[in-house]
Amino acid sequence: MWLVLVSTVVIGFIAYKLFFRNSKNIFKEHGIREIDTSKFMSILDILLARKGMPEVDNYVYKAMGSEKYCGIHELGTPVILIKDMELIKKILIKDFDHFVDRRKFFAEADEVLQKSLPMLEGEEWKGVRASVSPTFTTGKIRRMMEFFNSVGKEWVESLSEKAKANPSPDGSVTIDVIKVINQYTVDVIASAVFGFNAGTIKNPDSPFAKYAESLADFSKLKLVKMAIIFGLPKLNKILKLKMMDPEAIGFFERILDQGLKKRLSGETTKCNDFLQLLVEAHNGKLKGEGNDELGSFEKDAHIELKGGEKKKQWLTEQTMNSQSLIFFFAGFGTTSNALTFAAYALAVHQDVQDKLRKEVGKIMKPDGNLDYDDLSTLVYLNMVVCEVLRRFPAGARLERSCVKDYKDNDSGLFVPKGTVVFVPSNALHYDEQYYDNPDKFDPEHFSPEKKAQRNPYAYMPFGIGPRNCIGMRFALVETKAAIAHLVHNFRIQTTKKTPVPITGLWAGFGYTAPKGLELKLTPLNK
Repeated sequence: MWLVLVSTVVIGFIAYKLFFRNSKNIFKEHGIREIDTSKFMSILDILLARKGMPEVDNYVYKAMGSEKYCGIHELGTPVILIKDMELIKKILIKDFDHFVDRRKFFAEADEVLQKSLPMLEGEEWKGVRASVSPTFTTGKIRRMMEFFNSVGKEWVESLSEKAKANPSPDGSVTIDVIKVINQYTVDVIASAVFGFNAGTIKNPDSPFAKYAESLADFSKLKLVKMAIIFGLPKLNKILKLKMMDPEAIGFFERILDQGLKKRLSGETTKCNDFLQLLVEAHNGKLKGEGNDELGSFEKDAHIELKGGEKKKQWLTEQTMNSQSLIFFFAGFGTTSNALTFAAYALAVHQDVQDKLRKEVGKIMKPDGNLDYDDLSTLVYLNMVVCEVLRRFPAGARLERSCVKDYKDNDSGLFVPKGTVVFVPSNALHYDEQYYDNPDKFDPEHFSPEKKAQRNPYAYMPFGIGPRNCIGMRFALVETKAAIAHLVHNFRIQTTKKTPVPITGLWAGFGYTAPKGLELKLTPLNK
């Protein structure tokens, strides 16, 4: 493995030198200030995963001062960083027709993922997105609340049993946070996507749990592969590196394929899971519900299909399998990470935990269930979750690829076709212009008063515009339900081994918690 790692880095370094030497300087040609990042982070830092690209984004964001945009080279590829709020709104929403696509990320060898929404381009993306969007409205997520409750209660019961079996004087149990959180998210996503009982809470060593964990695990080798796949796509056409474990992908593909065929044939009883909703969309039977609500997030993402586009069947079996797989992967990995950081933050900030517990106690049913509408009324819980996503982002930048030459007369920005532009959302989340004491974990950053004073585009954990995260509502409800179950039943505390402050790892554009993170849970007498 290490031989492969070293060889890949050496080849990548050589390729970088060649591509960089031959790359065209579009910045000088179009009057865009270029900021040299080589002194902050070298090519070897990137290829050896010693630093993450978001750290470079933060460096550039500060170095550009009050300028609205600038250019940098990433592994020889010229990209443009956008800092100005009005420009951000134009590129992500108003002038979206110029920036429909994203940069290709998954290798061509990861075939099934090429048909997933994040990777689709042009008209095909537009058609699939419009077809899939109705599966994530509030009414549909409300139907899935049964999964959040059943898995949440089983999760709490399992943790309580572990605490009872622990000889600790205070009745507490020490947990590996990531592993315990993964058990909840895998079982929820498996139920909500596949209509499948993964059983990882009861059996953490099941094949389902093993393969799910391998997809979400970011080893050193995987980070190097990501650097090559993402930064040197021409080189990867030769190397054909795969970011995802082929065995794990195959395992979930087989489950999805079998489940989808049964749904399409009508062999399986109708369920409230994502796969069933896709089948309903495929058959033209997915209708809106009276309780579907559209916030600004959905309104900014609205796509209008033309007559011929509406009639076309965009949801093939392969496309539906790809959407289910990426939903499972993204929903499991990113939500697990957010919940891990939430548990950590609550353990470190006991005052926040106490206030949150009091609020949750007002809506928790005697049988341990949570009501969807009641959950949405918890203002402080929403503030806590927003602050977790600000401090520990699942995605630290938003990228768009320019599909046709773009000129903004107000700022003077010209973007040639094929150029990648990006918004450094993590840097915005830590800008003192928008957040008082941004390095401090403080849910008050998202009090109704603070939010009203702040530019809405200074906070974008799920993106903005038509290519925002389609699963935002699902992810938020899943996260809030887990936190509510946790704080209502346990006091979360640090141990002697818990790092304070925490030091995570940049994996791609997301910040991940350190492996082996330890916390202590003490059951509360209800």
